[in-house]
Amino acid sequence: MKSGSIVAMTLSLLLASAVAMADESVGGLQNKNEFTAMKAEVTQALAKHEDKYKELTPEDQKKVLDTLDRMTTRWTKADDVSGLSPNDRTEMANDQEVVTTLLTHASADSRMICERVIPIGSNLPKRVCKTVAQRNRETIQAQEAARQNSTISK
Repeated sequence: MKSGSIVAMTLSLLLASAVAMADESVGGLQNKNEFTAMKAEVTQALAKHEDKYKELTPEDQKKVLDTLDRMTTRWTKADDVSGLSPNDRTEMANDQEVVTTLLTHASADSRMICERVIPIGSNLPKRVCKTVAQRNRETIQAQEAARQNSTISK
């Protein structure tokens, strides 16, 4: 879980740098080697279906991988940021923002929250662990069920 936070924080820093980028640089990713290392780490985490990105939807995973491929294509034009055109620098910053946003959101939704619950008919507490996204889905389902029950009883 710490690794996911580190990747998300790293990408967040890259995004912050990209937003505040100077004319000559794309914040954070200054050369092809830095990007290649970051891409390998993210791709490996996605391929292994690690817990930190467990809640990343297949559509969002495809979007992350497609964006990283676009970024790879841009890095074939230059070895460092100074070799990129101003348009490529802007597009690189925008792509960094997409990747950072999706991975940060997935990492936050994949965080586990555990609580001790006493099941009905028992005095022994039981530990129940769910991701933030699972808890949110259950809350929405319960609200929809309550809404349906209130319209049926009218």
